[in-house]
Amino acid sequence: MKPKPNQAQEDIMIKDLQRVFQLNDLQAREILNQAQWNLQKATNYVLDLQKSGSKIEEQFKKYITNGQSVIDENGIISFCKDLGIDIMDPVILYISYIFKSETMGNYTKFDFLYGFTLLKIQSTSDLKRELKRLRDELNNNREILKSVYKYCFDFAKKKNRKDIDLPIAQGLWDTLLTNTFPIMKKFMNYVGTIEEKDVKPISRDTYYMVWEFCVQIGEDLAKYDYKTGAWPTFIDGFYFYLFPNHKQ
Repeated sequence: MKPKPNQAQEDIMIKDLQRVFQLNDLQAREILNQAQWNLQKATNYVLDLQKSGSKIEEQFKKYITNGQSVIDENGIISFCKDLGIDIMDPVILYISYIFKSETMGNYTKFDFLYGFTLLKIQSTSDLKRELKRLRDELNNNREILKSVYKYCFDFAKKKNRKDIDLPIAQGLWDTLLTNTFPIMKKFMNYVGTIEEKDVKPISRDTYYMVWEFCVQIGEDLAKYDYKTGAWPTFIDGFYFYLFPNHKQ
């Protein structure tokens, strides 16, 4: 068995696979990892997907508008309507995570091919029947929720930026965290009080640390230590919002 390639070798193999197929980085990495970083096995897997995916491709074409090569926001609205869900339903983010979709508001043909195949389905109707299972996984499996939450930072981020705007982060917090972590309702109230002049983009570190805050700190914030500087100032702001007398 060959040793696992190092990061530089992985990056080269990802680019090699992308020269042949229109895959994003997430998809190429996942497929190569499943193929134990054997480029030929990964290539054969994608070829098999393309050969056996004619029914899935027909589903994809249903949601294309204006002759585009990708499903845009209007197509996604139609897709969600056929699934019987609201476009803000958290399960659509889990579906995007399974698809390994790269950009919020777009689905590529390979997103559908890859995601539908992983789910062992052929149609939107099949996916609709899977929604309860997917929703249960998202609500009851903390590791899946964590993975979807972290994925959504890059999913929502514009390519030329390292951060996301606060309203985008608010939407993700509200959609993914408020039903799981009771403290997030107070946190969202705090975010709503931030004056426009004080609004700053949310970095990856701050976004990830909001998850850690939810997991590690109890609802009464008794475990929160604002003196060590271990938490981002954005989260410190929430603590001082609740306990203004503690502010130095």
